[in-house]
Amino acid sequence: MNEPEKIEILDVLVIGTGFSGVCAGIELLQRDIHNFRIYDKTDGIGGTWYDNTYPGAACDVPSHFYCYSFEPNPNWSRVYSPQVEIQQYIESCVDKYQLRPHIVHGAKVVEMRLDEAASVWDVTFEDGSVVKARHIINGYGGLHKPSIPDFKGKESFSGVSMHTAQWDHEADFTGKRVAIIGSAASAIQIIPELAKVVSQLTIFQRTPNYIAPRGDRKYTQQEKQRFARWPRLQRLYRWMIYKRMDLLLFPVTKRGSKAGRTGARKVKEHMRASVKDASLHQHLEPSYEMGCKRILLSDNLFHAINKDNVELVCNGVSAIEPAGVRCGDGQLREVDIIVYATGFDIDGHMRSVQVCGQNGKSLQDEWREGPEAFCGSSIAGFPNYWMVTGPNTGVGTTSVVYMIEEMIKHIMRMIEASAFKQLVNTKRSSQDSYNAEISAALDNTVWASGCDSYYITENGKITTLYPYNASAFRRQLASVRVDDFEFKGVD
Repeated sequence: MNEPEKIEILDVLVIGTGFSGVCAGIELLQRDIHNFRIYDKTDGIGGTWYDNTYPGAACDVPSHFYCYSFEPNPNWSRVYSPQVEIQQYIESCVDKYQLRPHIVHGAKVVEMRLDEAASVWDVTFEDGSVVKARHIINGYGGLHKPSIPDFKGKESFSGVSMHTAQWDHEADFTGKRVAIIGSAASAIQIIPELAKVVSQLTIFQRTPNYIAPRGDRKYTQQEKQRFARWPRLQRLYRWMIYKRMDLLLFPVTKRGSKAGRTGARKVKEHMRASVKDASLHQHLEPSYEMGCKRILLSDNLFHAINKDNVELVCNGVSAIEPAGVRCGDGQLREVDIIVYATGFDIDGHMRSVQVCGQNGKSLQDEWREGPEAFCGSSIAGFPNYWMVTGPNTGVGTTSVVYMIEEMIKHIMRMIEASAFKQLVNTKRSSQDSYNAEISAALDNTVWASGCDSYYITENGKITTLYPYNASAFRRQLASVRVDDFEFKGVD
């Protein structure tokens, strides 16, 4: 870890250089707070968009809404931005707001421990160094810890294997036999790209998904010029995207909704019309309510499935062998490369660092029954420890960048209320009341309708998603009062 300069105690220690960490850094500077550092375990800027560099990686939220409201970009190349463009956007924000002097790369946090007597956190890094800070903003996000099922014989495979989030750019896929295990968000972006160059692509699908047309296209030069010339036009365009997602897409999340039934019918009709092999239709048609699992977007997946060199296998993976993948029906598919498009450990990433709060209690023990927080950002018994995109802040019908901005504003209000001298601890009663409301609301959503998804923990609790829309989240955070917290320390 290359510490830029020694500071006895930081006012704020930020973790991560993705949208959350960079937004926090910009807000701190805008509020004339300079005694802070942003630590990142990688050597680059962008968080998820720095890590995930697989072919076809792109966002499923429109570009003009997947950026900071205070830093619009009139030059987005497409309606849905590719990975490299989003990563460059975040990097440009770091440079514009002069955040680089505050960033420390190659710094992986392994433990955070509260020193209640001194009202500071001791943050320990992988190299053994310790940094003290009055507040912590944890912005390391959920899409960074790969999840690979423990397939029998996985380590015996003699070819090349990789997870989508750990892409091997040295691997040559040209003319190779490739297996891609998984068929969800990352897979549907990779499949069309690999199908162009491989000799054989075998897709191992466990569960079918609702895959709607993306409607992606390039922005014309004239459109970019108009956005640059008339910023109000760009703001109006962003607002229209925001309202469309809040008013038209969000209703799909309600269990048994008319919007969900209509959407499901249209998506299934689109699939049947797009996939030439009618025998595949039954395998590509979900039986659960639309929205119970993440709704996916693609303009070219079904075109790829129609190719002669692409095969869809739907009877599962029984084992990995040196020569390839053994299917549930006993047949061996011999392959040269295995790509695991098996997603991320969403719950585990929140527990991946040892966090000890008041009386030495660990966050792992606190969350034994499942992660909970107040407004997704603070936890009773862990004062001055703030999470961005914490429990129950996940969204599928709006932009996570919008949610991040709202959470950062809320966190900043509480940090300033502490005057950097006091410990700000969420009242247990406020946290319990908030989570009871969230839990009751989630019971009425399509996510609780019975499908098997990463949204739900082993004990049946939904700890990832937020049950309302973006407008409700903004109002909810705006209603938070200092009475929801206890202040302890020097007045």
